[in-house]
Amino acid sequence: MLSLTQLAQELDEERGNKTIVHCHGVFDLIHIGHIRYLQRAKNLGDILVVTVTPDRFVNKGPHRPAFTETIRVEVLASMDCVDYVAINQWPTAGETLELLRPNIYAKGAEYQSNRTPEVQHEERVLDSIGAEMAYIEDVTSSSSSLLNAFFSPFTEEVENYLKELSQKYTAEEVLRPLRNAESLKVLVVGETIIDEYYYCSSLNRSSKAPVVAMQYNSHERFAGGAAAVANHVAAFCKNVTLVSMLGAMNSEEDWVRSHLKDGINASFIYKEDSPSITKRRYRESYFNAPVFEVYTMNDAPLSEPENKGLYCLLSTASQYDLVIAIDFGHGMLGDLAIRSLCDQSKFLAVNTQTNAGNMGYHTISKYPRANFITLAEGELRLEFRNRSGDLHPMLESVFERLRASSVFVTRGTSGCLSYCDEVFLKAPALAVKIADRVGAGDTFLAVSSLCAALNTPMDITAFLGNVAGAEAVATVGHRRTLEMLPFARHVESLLK
Repeated sequence: MLSLTQLAQELDEERGNKTIVHCHGVFDLIHIGHIRYLQRAKNLGDILVVTVTPDRFVNKGPHRPAFTETIRVEVLASMDCVDYVAINQWPTAGETLELLRPNIYAKGAEYQSNRTPEVQHEERVLDSIGAEMAYIEDVTSSSSSLLNAFFSPFTEEVENYLKELSQKYTAEEVLRPLRNAESLKVLVVGETIIDEYYYCSSLNRSSKAPVVAMQYNSHERFAGGAAAVANHVAAFCKNVTLVSMLGAMNSEEDWVRSHLKDGINASFIYKEDSPSITKRRYRESYFNAPVFEVYTMNDAPLSEPENKGLYCLLSTASQYDLVIAIDFGHGMLGDLAIRSLCDQSKFLAVNTQTNAGNMGYHTISKYPRANFITLAEGELRLEFRNRSGDLHPMLESVFERLRASSVFVTRGTSGCLSYCDEVFLKAPALAVKIADRVGAGDTFLAVSSLCAALNTPMDITAFLGNVAGAEAVATVGHRRTLEMLPFARHVESLLK
């Protein structure tokens, strides 16, 4: 196996009167469709070059690829029709085509009618280097279908659930709400939180005190809280506004704004005598296990002038199709702001999040009304002071009391439970890789709120919310935010 740079040099020496054909893809599970595709591609020229999407850029969900890039390359290299194989350096083939400069770029015939943005970009690159696109028709099959059938990472319960869902809806029908969400005007309200992750190695017990000493290795920061929710929503909607709170002391506004997606219109109130909320999490590097957390914040209620300033920012809530209140209970959303949101919002989605800073003092009953509610199981149980009772009557009670259109409860590895119009629905979790649980509820809220605002069937809303949750727990903190194309491919791979 050669690097791309080495491969480009080899091809420069080979060119002469020879025709170079290039194929590119994931090749997660080689099947008869792949074999015939590669054989026919080789027949178009003299040299067949295959580049493989690296593991980090396979965007079919956290459960893919099933086989590592090294194994996928080894399988391709063993085929007689393949002359050269290399691992790509970029998410798509555009830069690779410019580097390798083949005479022909061969793709499966299905891409001729499904000209994705990547295919269009590849066509432009081919025009610039004087190469041609060739579409190959033959037996078609799907690695995703075969992997789902014979190498599924899911339990039998999840496999049966996905099979039933795919028989009821096509992937395009499931994704339609998120495609339609593009035109929604969305307001996200809540505290911005700067999430810091400090990675350390354990040394030993301190010689002077009964504490464990840690060696600092590295750290990273993410825009969390309401800023993270706004970023997720902006993956699907063009018109997103964020109303949030920063501290007047060292607000870090420039940093926060630089970590918002393009197009998000952000307005902030500034809390006097307060820093911007920062939650620093220390993790042991080898096991990537959390050790402890430190909160830097002032969670006292806003002053009267600050409350009035927030009220002014929320006075336009009626102009939005959807208002998402992600309330972390750190002093931003008091009675005046909550009444404004409940009175003015056309469609109000609410999550009151329990954390170490508000445990026992922050529940959904602060809100007299909400159209759509998402809560973690612990947050619902806290509302009723009921540690182990049946969840069903609790959901029904919240639904009726807040006059909601639907209520969803996320339950970690048990998936989610939802209620609407005397119907309960259970949907299993779809996560197969768990790196960090921070942000999973925010991601679920962002996607499910969009679906609910568009009156999406409850089973589709639950499924898409759980897909979002699976993507969230597969990464640390908010290292990656949702994007429409990878999200769509994740959904499609699950339903094949």
